[in-house]
Order: sequence, then structure tokens, then C-alpha cells
Amino acid sequence: MSWNSFTKSVSKATDTVVKETTKVADTVVKETTSVANDIAKGATTAYNYSANLAKDTAAVSKSVSNTIAKNTEEAAKQGINIASNEWKEGSKVAQDAYKDGADAVQKAAEDAYKWADANACRIGLNAALTMGIVAYFTPKPAPGDPGTINSTAASATWLAWFAAQGAKAATKAETMVISSALAYIINEGIFLIPGVKGQINKDLMQTCLCNSINTTISNPILWATPAGVGVAVGSAFSPIIATLICEGVLPKGASAGVDKKAQDAGIKLAKDGLSKLGIKT
Repeated sequence: MSWNSFTKSVSKATDTVVKETTKVADTVVKETTSVANDIAKGATTAYNYSANLAKDTAAVSKSVSNTIAKNTEEAAKQGINIASNEWKEGSKVAQDAYKDGADAVQKAAEDAYKWADANACRIGLNAALTMGIVAYFTPKPAPGDPGTINSTAASATWLAWFAAQGAKAATKAETMVISSALAYIINEGIFLIPGVKGQINKDLMQTCLCNSINTTISNPILWATPAGVGVAVGSAFSPIIATLICEGVLPKGASAGVDKKAQDAGIKLAKDGLSKLGIKT
């Protein structure tokens, strides 16, 4: 089964979720200012905003806190247990990701200008992301459900990789392999969520996820179980994605290039993991 045919086989319930996320995302995207018609001026204005925001660590921290709060509010609406230690751990990961500051990403900043303002983006995108993450990363009883497949593939790949290391402590460079694998699985699912595709470059998202995941890779709370993976994506990485799309900034160093050898090895691991669950990519 190909990845495309897999996504077409999603249940009616998932189709309903996707349609609802599309409505949420489209409604907010359409609430743009008339100034957005001036592309050149808009891009410059947006990048200057993002660049200035990135220089102000306190402002970034406040923005991320607001995003985490909105993300948590939307997760509660979807029935996610936001009082769990796993959710709190993930939210802390998102907040701590910016403890050393942020970097502005010019193309992301220009894309962010499509939104009326960062807050409007945050409100709409967090709602769309949360519904999409429930659909694509929360394991369900059905073995062929996308949430079950994505979360199981990520967790099984993490467990197998660390088991293969034995007692040897892996270096940060070595863990880039497993980080790249998890980033690939998550990125494929994230880009199925309306409001993400078309708003951000997929390669940039892969790099962002890979670097962000690499700081959490030894945390079994986030990666050792399929349920943990769903919570990790929802609490730890959804706010980082929303901040990138809405504010045009990433955690400091998150856009740094990933070693190609590690990236290739990780993507192969990810594809092998998905293949075992019947998904060819």
C-alpha cells in the first residue's frame, strides 16, 4: 500500500476531522489584512517583525507561553488528558526549547505575513493542529488507523534503535539518526493537517523537528509508547510548529543543517518502520 493510498483509506471519522480542521484553518487564513497584497512590503515587514522578536528572549518566551496555553486549551476540548504528567512534560519541553533564544527564518517570516496577526494565527492553527494530531498521532483500537500507525511506527523505531545501542551511550551526533527517523514520521503526518501544508517549507519543518527531537531523544516518557508519542507531538512539538508558522521564529539552533548521512540513515529507519505496518512511502 502506498502512502497516498493509505491516506485515502482513512475512516469517515477521520475524514470528518480533516474537514473540520480545513474549515478552522481556512477561516483564519482568510482573515488577512489588505496590506498583504503588497507582497514585497509585506515580506520585509514580516521578517523585520520576526527578526526583532527573535532578539527579545522575554518576548519569545511570552509568545510561546501563550501558544502553549492555547494549545492546551484546544487539547482539552479534544478530550486529551492535559493534567497528565506526560502532557506537562511535553509542554515543558516546548517552553524549554526557547531558553537559549530564537532564530528568525526569513522564508517562514514571509509566509507568516499571510496571517492577519500572530494571535489570529495562533488561535486558528492551534485548533487545527490539535484536531489533526488527534487524527494522525493518537493511537486508536483500529490497527489501520493513521494515528495508530504513525505513533506505533515512531515508538517501535525508537525502542529498536536504543536496544541496538546496548549499553553504549550514544552521542548527540549519533542520536541524529533516530531523531531524523522520528522527525520523518511526524513530518509526514503533520503535513496532512490543513493549515500546515502550504504555510511552511517541508524540508525546514523536517530540520526543525529533527533538531528539536534530538534534545528529547533519551526521554522514554515521550517516545517509549505509542500513546506517549501522541502526547509528545501534541504537547511538545505542536507549540513549536505553531510558533514557527505564526511568528516566523524557531528555537535557537533548530534550523541548523542536519548531517546528511545521519538524515538518510534515519529516513531509511522510518520507512522500514512504516513498511512493517503496511505503509510504503
